[in-house]
Amino acid sequence: MTSIFQHRGYFLAVGLLAATASCSSTAFAADIKTCAKTYTIGFSHPVGESQFAIALKKKVEAAGEKQGCVKVLLDNTQQSNLESQRATLESWVTRRVDAIVVLPVEATALDGLRVQAQKKGIKWLTYAGATKGSDGSVGFDNVQSGDLVAKDALAWVKQRYPNGKITAAVTTLTPLKGFAGRWEEPLKQFKAAGLPVVSQQDCATQACGMQIAEDTLRQHPDLRVFIGINDDAALGALRAFKNAGIKAEDTYIAGQDGTVEGLEAVKQGGAYRASAAILLDDLAQSIIDNSLAAITGKGRTNYQTAVELGTLRNPQRLDALIAQYKD
Repeated sequence: MTSIFQHRGYFLAVGLLAATASCSSTAFAADIKTCAKTYTIGFSHPVGESQFAIALKKKVEAAGEKQGCVKVLLDNTQQSNLESQRATLESWVTRRVDAIVVLPVEATALDGLRVQAQKKGIKWLTYAGATKGSDGSVGFDNVQSGDLVAKDALAWVKQRYPNGKITAAVTTLTPLKGFAGRWEEPLKQFKAAGLPVVSQQDCATQACGMQIAEDTLRQHPDLRVFIGINDDAALGALRAFKNAGIKAEDTYIAGQDGTVEGLEAVKQGGAYRASAAILLDDLAQSIIDNSLAAITGKGRTNYQTAVELGTLRNPQRLDALIAQYKD
């Protein structure tokens, strides 16, 4: 990965967050605690209905409150609705917020708005990775996420089905190109391993995950591997496999994000075997830290949170990932 990104998540996991934080919010915390100015930060996520986005927004609000002198604004965009997202962002530009952190439904469609915001002195940061023209970025390694679940799935297939004769499904979300590693890695690795992918469709909700799995099982009764772009899609597929009466020991389902429901499903054992989990607290804090760094000119403006695979092979760490949602 490019050197502008630092994986703070690793240090968080071993208790060294304080050391890395010295390069971000603590560098200017003393300057703003007096609240001579309250900074307004808007955060826009295009799939606001997802479990992960809901949890993340709460964490971002809490991080802003803990930082002090920060007001967080959240949008209500769902199902990657460009017009809804644009309307919210336009309102933030009109009121001259200090910074906007956004995962664009379509980057080129919002480029003019980015320029308009920056001309007004608003800092524009992109979520899920750096983009050209932005003032900073926050995110996580989607290639690493896809790689983790792909390798884990193939290791399971090699053990459970040494002679092959099964198929796989992978969900995508093609409008959000920054997430492509989540499906491109499984597709690439499954192809190289000779595991046929018989379904490749956009889906990020439990409803469509269940529908896709049901439809695919009817057409391909040998479907035994399902990789969701997120935990929502994978959890929907889990219900479909259960309803079809397919034994858990014969199935591999994995999600990405590490939502509490996804991680709890992993903990229960059975077909839901893994979730590529983002360190949620670290990501939320970076949204505040990087925005303030861009606004004040003090601190790091580009940052990437680590991803790790939650499985029953490490139950203690799995419990720690679940505990992120208990605060």
